[in-house]
Amino acid sequence: MAEKSMAYDHPAYLARQIAPVKLPATAASTSVLKFVAFTNMRIKRIDAIVDIAGTADAAGYDVLRGTSSLGSLGIGTGAAASLGTGLVTDIALTSGQYLDIKTKAASATMACSASIEWTLDPGAKVTV
Repeated sequence: MAEKSMAYDHPAYLARQIAPVKLPATAASTSVLKFVAFTNMRIKRIDAIVDIAGTADAAGYDVLRGTSSLGSLGIGTGAAASLGTGLVTDIALTSGQYLDIKTKAASATMACSASIEWTLDPGAKVTV
């Protein structure tokens, strides 16, 4: 497939995109999701809505870029359909880098639906 870089005012670079993801219940301190950048992009925000509550106030997710911590999503013992604390970022990912979302130590029963909001960097190459 061919790669191309579109004009800076192309909608692919202007519009924010949202990737809906599931964060399943799993063992504590376990990676539940990797979001891989397919081109140069910026992660703008990550939010989570509770599907199954955690068992401790410290329940949540750690968000890393590779092995570097970016912050966390706090969920606690919130009831189903409650919104956890979001993570506002402006984190650059180059093609091939990834976000790694891991459960915190106190979160073995928790499950959430989440969204990752991102934009393409102007001039980033996309596959056509």
